[in-house]
Parts: sequence; structure tokens; C-alpha cells
Amino acid sequence: MFIGKWSEDIQGADLHPVIIEIIQYVKEQTEQNTSVGNYPLPHDESVYFIVDDKTELKENRRSEIHHKYLDVQLLLEGSETFGYSEYPLISIEDDYLEEKDIAFSNDVKDEQFVTLGKGEFIIFNPKQPHRPLVAVNDTPAAVKKLIIKVNSALLV
Repeated sequence: MFIGKWSEDIQGADLHPVIIEIIQYVKEQTEQNTSVGNYPLPHDESVYFIVDDKTELKENRRSEIHHKYLDVQLLLEGSETFGYSEYPLISIEDDYLEEKDIAFSNDVKDEQFVTLGKGEFIIFNPKQPHRPLVAVNDTPAAVKKLIIKVNSALLV
């Protein structure tokens, strides 16, 4: 996991060079355009998308994992709390890893929470449990997010 500010230079950060390259590319692409939609990346099966969404009460959100993709989540508008764990899920309740590269569970060991605001981003490694879209202070609110899905095959 990594937390940063979109406005800061991440060159030299403790991140895989491909992740740094992709983030730099997306920064350039979104300087003038943050319209909702899906956008391809010049890397195998990697993509970024911009969404309008809404946070929910923690009990209405479940942790998720991905095996194929690393997740970069940037807050363009609003604030959001993320749950995360450094441990694998204890069990999986809904497994869509083969079809959609996502599985869900509430069975998380040592879940911690962090709140991010506009211009801050968080990176979740493949297989790392994370619970996005948790309402800050139990107050659901609108958020606009940029999400980058980096094919983990690029990170070897």
C-alpha cells in the first residue's frame, strides 16, 4: 500500500517504475480532462476510469481483492475512508476473480482505516484487501474518483 498526493512528484518513490510511469501518464492525460469515462493506457490490459460515486456506511461496504490488477484510487472531489489490511482475506464470500477480477468478504484480519481528501491517492497491491467508498464520519456523500487498474503482469 502507498498513499500520496497527486500534486507531488513521485519520481524516486518506493514504487515499481511501471507504476510511476503510468501515474505520470495519467497525470498528463487528466490535466485538461477529468470527464467521467473509461480510458485506455499504453500498457497491456491496463486502464483508468473516472467515476461519480457515493460513499456508504461502513457496514454496507465489503472488502474486496483483485488478483490481476493493482488499484490506484485518487479522490478528484470529496473525501472517502478506505479500509485495508496487510493480511490476506480470511475467507471469500463472493468470488468473481475469474470473470471480473474481484472477490468480496467481510472476513478481514486487522482491518485499518484511512481517510483521504481531494487530490490524495492510495495504491492497493494485488490480493490486498481494501474496502473503498466508506463514508467519512458516517455521513454518505458524493465523490468523484479516478481509478487506475494496472495489470500486475507488468510488475514482475
